[in-house]
Amino acid sequence: MKTHLGRHTLHGELGRGAISVIYRGYDPDIGRMLAIKTLRREYAEREDYRERFLAEARVAGTLSHPGIVTIFDVGVSDGEPFIAMELLQGPTLAAFVEQRGRLPVRTVIRIAIQIADALDYAHRQAVVHQDIKPDNIAVTSLNGNVKVMDFGIARLRSGSAASRGTAHVIAGTPDYMSPEQIRGKGIDGRSDLYSLGVVLYWLLAGHTPFHGDEVNELLRRILNDAAPPCRPLDPDTPDALLDVVRTLLAKDPAERYQSGAELIDDLRRIDDTLAEREDAWAGRRIVPIRVRWTAVMGALVAITVALGLGVVYYKQNRAMERLALDYGLTLTQMLAVESAEDLLLDDGIAMQALVNEMARNREIVHLAISNRGGRVVASTDAERVGQPAAKPPTEQRLMERGQQEVYSASDAEGNPYLLFESPIQYERHELGRLEVGLSTDALTAANRTTLAAMIAAMLVTLGTVFVGAYMLSRRLLVPIETLRVALGRIAQGRFDSRIRMHRSDEFERVFSAYNAMADSLEARMLQARSGQAEGRPRRRGAGAAAPEPTEFVP
Repeated sequence: MKTHLGRHTLHGELGRGAISVIYRGYDPDIGRMLAIKTLRREYAEREDYRERFLAEARVAGTLSHPGIVTIFDVGVSDGEPFIAMELLQGPTLAAFVEQRGRLPVRTVIRIAIQIADALDYAHRQAVVHQDIKPDNIAVTSLNGNVKVMDFGIARLRSGSAASRGTAHVIAGTPDYMSPEQIRGKGIDGRSDLYSLGVVLYWLLAGHTPFHGDEVNELLRRILNDAAPPCRPLDPDTPDALLDVVRTLLAKDPAERYQSGAELIDDLRRIDDTLAEREDAWAGRRIVPIRVRWTAVMGALVAITVALGLGVVYYKQNRAMERLALDYGLTLTQMLAVESAEDLLLDDGIAMQALVNEMARNREIVHLAISNRGGRVVASTDAERVGQPAAKPPTEQRLMERGQQEVYSASDAEGNPYLLFESPIQYERHELGRLEVGLSTDALTAANRTTLAAMIAAMLVTLGTVFVGAYMLSRRLLVPIETLRVALGRIAQGRFDSRIRMHRSDEFERVFSAYNAMADSLEARMLQARSGQAEGRPRRRGAGAAAPEPTEFVP
């Protein structure tokens, strides 16, 4: 094994890639440990790979950003090119997620902000990474600090020598490649932002948006199929963050975020909202719309449903009571007719047999037959036989139908039942009276079942309304907050700000109106600056105005 590479001392191998090997090295000039990246022997012998390898150093060497791995040295030792770079103590993002599992939403946002910031810097230096993926992002701390690495297929958009060898090469990792990158057409920083959108989708959902058994099938889906909605593993993921992912994955680069800075603004706004939820605020708090609307809608529905169910329960209860009374009156009348002949013949045995037979019915809790003299001749209660029949008090009478009467009564244990009284007649002559007591347990159970079903229906309805109102109000807050932030940018004089979010409702018109307003304001501002630039030299008597500084827009 090699022990030296140039002036660097090698201290073991850190890892191997498809075409490269990375060693732990020591640079005596700066007195620090480094990561030394070299080509594998079979590729080091090929000139095209050596040029591409050194192109990475030239491209990455132009970048100095805390979110990008630092290049300290580049050279060739005994015909073997090498890059000496910052030694990172930490796994790749792919390994980090595999070890830790699902990351908190705010950690995901923190990682995305850092990557977007690093890419925004690189894009302003005219460098496009072209291979943003979890394996090319190093996690340097447990709280989610990251650095972008491996600019092996990055290129300069300026057309310099460093970029000419790869300008028309389709390179990248298929799952994370943008549609324009697959087509091999000219790309810019928005292609990297698409790849960042795939990384963000993967962090939230646990998988990339497109799948395919073969590479060609995967590339076809990326080119032609709409990105499926992101189904986050964390149900509390803000809808606004999902909208950001959807915007990043737009097929047309013009519909994505146009710069990393623009993306960072939205990510920080979402993170601020989450931070506000987590912090314990002091002083007066506003009641969010989603809470107020949910409470108001829930209260209105609760009152309406409760009144409606109350009326239904009352009417159904009355209907069931009438049904029970009709059943009891009919049964009493039938028994009175059946017992008339036995009472006429004074056949006590037959009458008691009839009473005992009917007493098998669990609903009948009391049955008694009394003769014309008012004495009980047959009864379910043997002690009452021969005793005078006691007529219930008038205040307990519930209803009267013809010669039949219905009373409310209770047994010795205090259990209520309905007492039906009917005359026993034969050839229109009254021979005695019949008493039938029917239990109200079935009626009570039916009422309880009905009430429980109605309460369950009301709770399900209320739950549905609460969830629906809350979700709808949350969805409504996303475009409102987006518009508020955009107007804040206008107030700060950032007339180049545009809303990139697209919707299929009335807010699309609002966003279009905002963008049109921003276009008009920006045009007026540029016109005013142009007028000032033209007028200033004439006032000073100079021959030409100083050029207006321009801002790089990827």
